[in-house]
Amino acid sequence: MNVPPPDEHLAFLVHLAAKRLRLEFARRAAVDGLTPSKARALAFLARRPGANLTALAEALEVQPMSVLRVVDDLEAQGMVTRAPDPRDRRALRLMLTADGEAANRRIWQTLDAIMGEATQDMSRESLARLSAGLKDLVAGMERFADHAHGPAGAAMTGVGP
Repeated sequence: MNVPPPDEHLAFLVHLAAKRLRLEFARRAAVDGLTPSKARALAFLARRPGANLTALAEALEVQPMSVLRVVDDLEAQGMVTRAPDPRDRRALRLMLTADGEAANRRIWQTLDAIMGEATQDMSRESLARLSAGLKDLVAGMERFADHAHGPAGAAMTGVGP
């Protein structure tokens, strides 16, 4: 088997691209007072309005106590509100405010700008092949989803954006 050099290995390249995307996003989002964790929380709550802290913690792959600080900060910034869950008085539902929704739109605009700059020298065909290939890769990686919280998958949970 012909093994590529480590810095040309597909796993390394995917990780490096994701790392550079996270770092550039963090740099640009800081202007809005957002950290990557806050941005991920806003993006999740935009898709799942009314989610509770446990669901948010699972989505961010952190402990519920860790996500509490993120929610506290977003609430202090006027981007998130907490409301009692009518089905469980002990639980809180998290909702984006108008400022949170605006910040979420800026998050996606920032990501679009970063990706546009990063891919500006790629042809439309290359971009389409990259997108299709990444979709196929993600679909293939889904087979590991059931094992993601076990001992072998625990080390990989921090790799994603």
